[in-house]
Amino acid sequence: MENDILQTNTLVVGAGPAGTTCASLLHQAGIDTLLVDVATFPRDKICGGGLTPKAYRLLAELMPDLDYPYHSEHRISLLIEGTKRCSFDMAEELRIVNRKDFDNRLLSRYTDSGGRYLKGCFERFDTQADGTLLVTLRSGQLVSCRHLVGADGANSHVRQQVAGAYDGNVLCLEQYLPKSGEGLVGGLSRRYGRGYYYLFPGTDRDVVGFGAVGSGKSDFLRVMNEMQQANAVIHGAYIPIRTVLSPLPQVMLIGDAGGYANRVTYEGLYYAFATARNAAQAIVEDKPFADTNADILRRKRKEELLVRLVYSRLGLSLIALCARNVRLTKRLFDHYV
Repeated sequence: MENDILQTNTLVVGAGPAGTTCASLLHQAGIDTLLVDVATFPRDKICGGGLTPKAYRLLAELMPDLDYPYHSEHRISLLIEGTKRCSFDMAEELRIVNRKDFDNRLLSRYTDSGGRYLKGCFERFDTQADGTLLVTLRSGQLVSCRHLVGADGANSHVRQQVAGAYDGNVLCLEQYLPKSGEGLVGGLSRRYGRGYYYLFPGTDRDVVGFGAVGSGKSDFLRVMNEMQQANAVIHGAYIPIRTVLSPLPQVMLIGDAGGYANRVTYEGLYYAFATARNAAQAIVEDKPFADTNADILRRKRKEELLVRLVYSRLGLSLIALCARNVRLTKRLFDHYV
């Protein structure tokens, strides 16, 4: 019946950083928005939790009132072929958050301000004669909307409907260990292929992980053994590295759902905030998402070129050579992050 259909201008699927940021910006702009997620918050999220300077500066611009706990880290060490090549202090801190708490803070900020939120799972949508979308949730609940924003992660159901099967995910595995006081560590090796080892010192633990194209559990265990890390419970998550554009103007894919993770570092929080901002702008100003998101798409194309160099034999040799000059390495790193 008509009364059983929820009405909203924009339905955002996924209450991670991308979805909640987009929903918050739309709500602040006076756009009727409904945010939907299948999880019960606070919920665990597999992620190193690193907020780069670009990420937390953009977040502060979008949500200046947001307060969140984090571990501040300035020191980074670069390992190549298992050997420490250099260490230096970054120009700006890296903020390392616990994603369970961080994501819940974002969602609480949205709901506390009066934003509409519904626990539910997206199943499908159908385009109506007037161009609106009728979304069906797995519970059977129907939602009518003008815009649908897919922010439901690397295994996005929204993306699957608009673009079909997706082959751009990289498996990243990590484990949580007691704090070591070691500082931030990044490791590269020809044996790792297109990926790297990392240690992020968090607020209450170290997050140690490894991810590379085509890697699996056996590769993770080998790298952990090489890095002389203790064995702990292994957690895994997919990171998307191929961007997907929705062919429908009413449907937008943002964050991991759109495949916007950094091609080189696999970092995704900056692009979660940036694509959320751009989707909200497209809806508020009634512009195509391809236009408001054009700068991000240009960055993705540049990253595709850069990643081929960084993870090549020549690239690793150049990085090892640059690492002999700490000042040069620091300058390059500060520029990129």
